[in-house]
Formats: sequence, structure tokens, C-alpha cells
Amino acid sequence: MSSKFRGQPGYAITEVLVATVVLSIGFIELINAFSNISKVANQAVAITKSSNLAHATMERVMSNSFDAKGNEAGGHALVFDGGDYVDVGTVFNGIQTISFWIDVDDVGAGIVNILGLNNSEYIRINNGTLQSNIDDPTFYVNGVQGVTTVGSADRWYHIAITTGTTADPGTAVNADNVQIGRLAATGATFSGMIDEVRLWNDIRTADEILTNYKIGISNPFGDSNLKLYLCMNRGSGDIIYDHSASMVHGSKTGAAWTNASASWSATLGREGETTWSGNNDVDDFHTLSFVDSDYSGLDAGSNNFSGLGGRVYVKYVSLNKSGSPYTFDDSGTPTDYKQITVKVGIPGSTDSTQLNAIKTAKADQGYTLTFSPYGL
Repeated sequence: MSSKFRGQPGYAITEVLVATVVLSIGFIELINAFSNISKVANQAVAITKSSNLAHATMERVMSNSFDAKGNEAGGHALVFDGGDYVDVGTVFNGIQTISFWIDVDDVGAGIVNILGLNNSEYIRINNGTLQSNIDDPTFYVNGVQGVTTVGSADRWYHIAITTGTTADPGTAVNADNVQIGRLAATGATFSGMIDEVRLWNDIRTADEILTNYKIGISNPFGDSNLKLYLCMNRGSGDIIYDHSASMVHGSKTGAAWTNASASWSATLGREGETTWSGNNDVDDFHTLSFVDSDYSGLDAGSNNFSGLGGRVYVKYVSLNKSGSPYTFDDSGTPTDYKQITVKVGIPGSTDSTQLNAIKTAKADQGYTLTFSPYGL
């Protein structure tokens, strides 16, 4: 009996040791399980942030127009071959803002006459630099004040010029012999495309110029300051309709309307824009990269995606109706469709989130730009 009793404590110690080992193994497994859960959770957060930034960026890109001029429903432009012009005649005595879109065939061809306002005052390009002899001109290129360079051929540029200041309205222009594509005294020399010619009798502010160059004017007839608005996409025979209340229709000689695709930008990428907020059509974003420190360029209030970055790609695609459902094929020439791809890296991995969308020129898709606190 005493020998059996003496053996019991040793047996109990063995049981405790085994139990301790089992508990230790269980605790280690529990730690590993929590570690794995934590890794999965962190990865899920990283993927979510990456996906949210991709969607926010895509939203920013898709909110822009299909092409530089914002003609969503298939607008046109006028093509000039160097001997063509539009005769408008007398518009208004007291013009202080002039704006238009141009796509020049050769920016280095010396003097290229764009617009004659009367028998002496002009707007032209001289070897890639805008020039005008109106009083005290202020130039805007693609909405940026003070820029006078038209740097590339076969790219659309929006040009605006104001004369004088509100404190000195005596510098207004007497637009009594308006000629587009030539100067009355020197003949026609413009070769390329011109679109959206607008003349106002007030000095448009920098904000107004930036806003109006990106979009068409929804109610031009109701704008009393707008004295000429040639959209260049509607007419009858050789008549170019003026959409302002002035109804000073022009008459074209030789110039021809493009089809919609021909008036779009053949080269994907920026057309003089220098910032994200300055981009005005979807292909301005082609090959642009972004990181968290650039996120303010997306017009958000703060950087919510620390450590994230990505890139945007844009290409023309054509609709393939041979199968069901329809598919899109790559296209080397301008079409009615552009595909936008946004790729955002996933932190802690070599993977990325990719988002694709199609922008169409067939109709205004009604994208609006909204932001919410995407970061977790």
C-alpha cells in the first residue's frame, strides 16, 4: 500500500508536464492562427484601399469629355487647307475676349494667320508663338494664363485672348471685318482645323475662361455678352451658323466640315496641360502615374491612400459586333470609343488592382465627380 501511494505523486507530475506541453503547443498554434488572421486582414485592407483608389481615379478620369473640345454627341470642326477662310464681317464694336480651338498642321511654318478682327488687328502664330496686335493682350492656352506657346502640330489647343482691363475698357476691339483663317489685308494662310469661335464684349475672368473652354455653352442665345459663337458643326451649304443672339452667320470659302472622328485628337496624351486638374479629356491621362503625395491632383481634400500609387492607360478601341455579347478590339485610329485602364499597386505585394472602363462619344454618359473617405 505504501509503495503504491509513493508512486502517485510522480505520476501526477508527468501528467502536468504532458498537459503543459499540450497547452504550449496549443498556444503556439493559437498565436500562429492569430498571425495568419492578421496577415489576411492586413492584405484585405490593402486590397480594399488599392481598389478604392482605382475607383476614385477612374471616376476622376471618366468625368472628363471624350475629346478635347467636349463635343460628346459627335461635334465637328472646319478644315482649312491654307487657302480657305470664313468671312463673318461686322460683329460688334467693343469686343474684349476672343477664344477658339485650333489644330495646326505646321506650327513652325513662320506666320500662320488665325483670325482677323478688322482690317488691321489680328491673332496669329509665329513659329509656335501666339501673337496679337490688339491693345494690352493677355493670352490663355488650354485655360492657363500667360502661356503663348503652341508647341505641337496636329494637337488641339484652346486659345483665349483678352484685351485691356475692366478699369480701362477703352482698349476694346472694333470687330467690323472678322475673318477666320486669314487676315483681310494679307490673305489666307491657315492650314489645319478651327472650332468653337467665340467673341464677348466683356473681359472674361481666368476662372470663366478655364470653365468655358472645357464645355460648350448650354444657352448661348441667352448670354447677352456673347456676340459671336460659331460652333463649326452646323450650317447650310457654305453658311456657318452663329449661335449667339447676334445671329451674324459666316460664309465659308473652301473650308470643309470634318466628320466627328477626324476632329478628335489622333495622339493620345496631354495637349499642353500640365496638371491633373488641367486635363480636360480622358486621353490627357494616358501613361500618367500617380502616388499618394500627388493625390491632391485628383481634387480630393486630403491624401487617404498613404503608400499607394498607380498608372493610367488610354487607347482607342472599336466595337466588334460579330459576336454576342459585343466586344472591343484595339484600334490604331480614332474611333467612337476609348478604353481607360487604371492600375493601382497593392501594398506589400507585387500585385495590383486593375479597373477598365469604356468612354463613348455616342452620348454624354453623365459622369459626375464625387469623393468620399475611401481610406480605411
